[in-house]
Amino acid sequence: MRQLTILILFIISLSLQAQNYCVNFTDFANDVSDSRFPSELRKMLNESDVDYLTVWNHLKRGGLDFETRTNPELLRTLRTDLDNTKYGLQEIFEADAEEILIWKQLKDDPFYNGELIKETTDPKLLKWKDREFFKAVTKKGNDFEIDMLNKVKTRTGVEYERLLKEIPDIGERKLISQMQFCLPGFSPPCNAKGEYFIADQVWIKFDEFEEIENMIIVDAKLSEKTALTSGQTAAKNQSGKGSLTYKPIDSKIKDEIFQDLPTRINQGDEIPIIGFYKLYGDGNSSFVDVKKL
Repeated sequence: MRQLTILILFIISLSLQAQNYCVNFTDFANDVSDSRFPSELRKMLNESDVDYLTVWNHLKRGGLDFETRTNPELLRTLRTDLDNTKYGLQEIFEADAEEILIWKQLKDDPFYNGELIKETTDPKLLKWKDREFFKAVTKKGNDFEIDMLNKVKTRTGVEYERLLKEIPDIGERKLISQMQFCLPGFSPPCNAKGEYFIADQVWIKFDEFEEIENMIIVDAKLSEKTALTSGQTAAKNQSGKGSLTYKPIDSKIKDEIFQDLPTRINQGDEIPIIGFYKLYGDGNSSFVDVKKL
């Protein structure tokens, strides 16, 4: 009986705050009265100097489940991001509740979702590419990707030596980065979502007649656990079985170190793919290993 009384008083004490912050009090009361409601979160809500009601309300509006929207650590994280005025998340969330789910996805796996957004044509997702929050959370992954490219293109160092062990003829190949290809079953312009992907490192082999023989794709990932996007997976599944079609209108005439290619690569050219590798780090900035997928 005493615990029930305390719970009722706790809910009543927050009811006015809920109204002030446009929180659906019925939904809030249902969450608070649930036996799974974390005691740590009760304490956080009692702290008058921190507005966790607003945070909870955003997560509720975004359609996140009970366990997620009452996770104290997630609420702290969102509170910090909301307080960062450079991000402008408060206005973004108030304008469209679906944006809350995108924030959550980026927070859960910024590198994977950062790459996913590169391949999308969804206007809502594309808006995030220019937002300060997106730039901040994907910076570590982007920096790792650029660092690995800069190291392997010198064809020295442990990263390149590890690639050489996996790809013995890599010294005979030309390196090009950020190449766009149509996915299997599609042909240029292949501009729609799910029709193309961007390859991180492409190692192309030319034959004695200066014609393209085949290519190997190496994708740099911040950690071994970072998943491939659906486009990368489709490209990987083509390895050893077929070709990928070059997407851009502009021909590719130089490699990564600005040397002329033996022959230009034109839109619509089909290049056989014979290998797909993951070059991955420790989740921060250090190289760990390379493995064939």
